[in-house]
Amino acid sequence: MPSLEDERNAYRSWGWTWSASAEVVTERVSNYYVTNIDVHGDAEGDDLWTYLMMYRRTGNAVYLNRTQAWLRYFKYEYRTSPEFEYDRGFLLDHLYGWGLVAWYEYSCATSTCDTAALTEAENIAAEVEAYWNEKNSNGSPRYIAGQTDMAQYSLRQGARHLLLATRVAEVTNKQRWISLRDKLIDMWLKAPDWDARGMYFMGSYYTNEDLSSDPNCKYSGASSCPYEQGARIVPSFHIGILTEAFDHAYRTTGNTQLRDRIVAMARFVDQYGLDARYQYTGKTFGIVNGSPWHSYSANCGTSCSFWDPVYTTSVVNTLVRGYKYTGERKFYDQAKYYFNRGTKGIYGSPTAREAADNVVGHFVDTQFASSTGFLYLDYNKGELQYTYLMFEAP
Repeated sequence: MPSLEDERNAYRSWGWTWSASAEVVTERVSNYYVTNIDVHGDAEGDDLWTYLMMYRRTGNAVYLNRTQAWLRYFKYEYRTSPEFEYDRGFLLDHLYGWGLVAWYEYSCATSTCDTAALTEAENIAAEVEAYWNEKNSNGSPRYIAGQTDMAQYSLRQGARHLLLATRVAEVTNKQRWISLRDKLIDMWLKAPDWDARGMYFMGSYYTNEDLSSDPNCKYSGASSCPYEQGARIVPSFHIGILTEAFDHAYRTTGNTQLRDRIVAMARFVDQYGLDARYQYTGKTFGIVNGSPWHSYSANCGTSCSFWDPVYTTSVVNTLVRGYKYTGERKFYDQAKYYFNRGTKGIYGSPTAREAADNVVGHFVDTQFASSTGFLYLDYNKGELQYTYLMFEAP
């Protein structure tokens, strides 16, 4: 995990300047405490992982305090909460737990191993195992090799399941979790929704919901509906989560098919990931009617009045991985451009900017979201999870 000084050095190498205030982190919540989290509606990352990594990077006590708060929540409340049970109805697509694994490793390196944290990570992994062992309503297996669409409703679901299983398998070296990891890898690599253009796309239901004014298209799959006409779209930040999972799986297994899929997704992002006019990435983007399509600019004609630039940031690590695995410098340069665009955009505006191109607006994950009472980090619950590779030496 690159340090704060690594981040500074990256900015220096790019010729960027900054004021001291850009690095400042101020706790906005007195007696910070985490409980009763709306797992499905609010959470969008493993906050324990993010705050622990930020503490390791910076040594700032604000992050350590929040790490401890999220550690208590994940160890004693998350998995058994009504909110977790509610997310079960959405296929456990907001499932986390790799922060517990990271904390266990950190505790072993700094004091006494927190075995309770690792045990709870295994308990959450058991939820993933049980989910994929369930039967469909007709009695058939939920997973059939080569027939299960992994991106039908959400790339983030199977990505998060794989990331957790991979980390638990790595640290415990138990055959149970190794088998779960390998099963999930097999599911992803054989999934029929992998597109030769280099992406896992959402299925008919959500594609038609996003693109069609006809509510029947979500269910009918009529030949006149967008998906059936060839439209293919994907949520941008789901790509960031999936390539993170694939990269850990590749690192621990050496399966080169995972690496090749990462590179293919980086090429797709490089080709289609920026709106030509506004130079931002939509919350969802893809190919519609044979042309690049971005959710925010799709229906606003020649002048858009709204954009959330944060989604541009969510594919930065994907592009860096493209560079790392091919040596093609264009990927690194694109990653830097996406980072510049995404981290300095202003919510709601397709044109306003926080800082000039050669000035740091804020250091990564130094901002908290006022819209959540400062409980969460800003920018879709945190930037580090999508950008930390940017600060490795190119």
